[in-house]
Amino acid sequence: MAVDVTTRSRAKGFALIFLAMALGVPGLVFRVLEVTAGYHISEEMPQVAALIYGVGIMGAAFILSWAAEAAQKDISAAFAIAVLALIAILPEYTVEAFLAWDAGANVGPTPEHAAAVGRLAANVTGSNRLLIGLGWSLVTIIFWFRVRAGLILPAKLARELAFLAVATLLVFLVFFMKAVSLPMGVLLIALYVVYLILSSRAGVEEPDLAGPSETLGNLPRLPRRMVVLFLFLYSAGIIFAAVEPFVHGLVETGRTFGIDEFYLIQWLAPLASESPEMVVALFYTARANPAAGITVLVSAGVNQMTVLIGSMPVIYSISAGQFLSVPLGPRQAMEFFLTASLALMAVVFLARRRMNLLVALLLLGMFIAGLVFFTSSAHRVLAGVYLLAAAGLLIKDPWRVRLLGRYAWREAKEFSAWLARHKEPAEAGSGHAPDR
Repeated sequence: MAVDVTTRSRAKGFALIFLAMALGVPGLVFRVLEVTAGYHISEEMPQVAALIYGVGIMGAAFILSWAAEAAQKDISAAFAIAVLALIAILPEYTVEAFLAWDAGANVGPTPEHAAAVGRLAANVTGSNRLLIGLGWSLVTIIFWFRVRAGLILPAKLARELAFLAVATLLVFLVFFMKAVSLPMGVLLIALYVVYLILSSRAGVEEPDLAGPSETLGNLPRLPRRMVVLFLFLYSAGIIFAAVEPFVHGLVETGRTFGIDEFYLIQWLAPLASESPEMVVALFYTARANPAAGITVLVSAGVNQMTVLIGSMPVIYSISAGQFLSVPLGPRQAMEFFLTASLALMAVVFLARRRMNLLVALLLLGMFIAGLVFFTSSAHRVLAGVYLLAAAGLLIKDPWRVRLLGRYAWREAKEFSAWLARHKEPAEAGSGHAPDR
């Protein structure tokens, strides 16, 4: 009987993998038709194109998620964290990179440039708010209904909270500068690099695989490596092929039906690229492992608040052929302020590494309010509510500030020690004694 169960589980895992792969095939077919027959479905039927390419990106993102989990059985600790963290954000990063490149290619005081920058800001802010407002709250709510208790998070999550807090404070500066400057982008990417370095020192635990990732992980070593590599390449190819017509289809859909394209890009594009992280987190929670689920989402938040935002001015400048900041209009600047306000409130809530039902419902309710009331004035009020909630909690429990400071100070000391250890061999190899 055990063999039958294992066989059924393996068959189900491969069936899900093949289904996810099949979701990208229609998009590939239409991309081939563009080259061979000049037929652009994103222009002829933009709504259908947005659906086809969006579903393809979603399928590819699931494949990346499963393959990345299985790859943990074959990659060394430091390399695994660096590579797998980048793989995890590939879908949303690809969409953001395309939008940044498009904005840089249209530099100038033109409506096209303003619209391109708007789409760029919409995607990155929507991605972050979706993870926190919807992801964090759903994990907590589902767990509460299972066991009638709040979440108690692992001590190792303090690192993510420290980096998320620092990145959030930096993103607040974007609102006041009314631009994502190139130095700010480099600083955020550097913060991400430090996060990867410190995370790699912690090593990688034996992965707890389930579903398709378990099916891949149970393959013999050589076939597993070959299949995982193929899936990485296949899903990356689907994403790169689909991102341009997907965005174009969303924009044309908005124009056709009179829907604000900023709104469409802000929520539909991240929904396609973020779905695997959300599903993985909810899957962990359903298996009574909510700490792993929320950790997935908090780690993704660190990635997005650092490298995703930081890459904006870098790619924008490369596309424009000159060193530039990404200029933000009043609406885009307010979206960054709202995103930073939500992140700050969420970090304050999690400072004690606990999450209860009331907090989760508050996060979810205000996330929904941001969807329903999406004018700049409404978002200004909502950002004020976020900041007041964070301030009220800090006044009631000022120890949370000390906890977040302690988390950040511990990470700073560990990175300083890492720098010192790597400096010593260089000094020893130079043949000169260090200055006293």
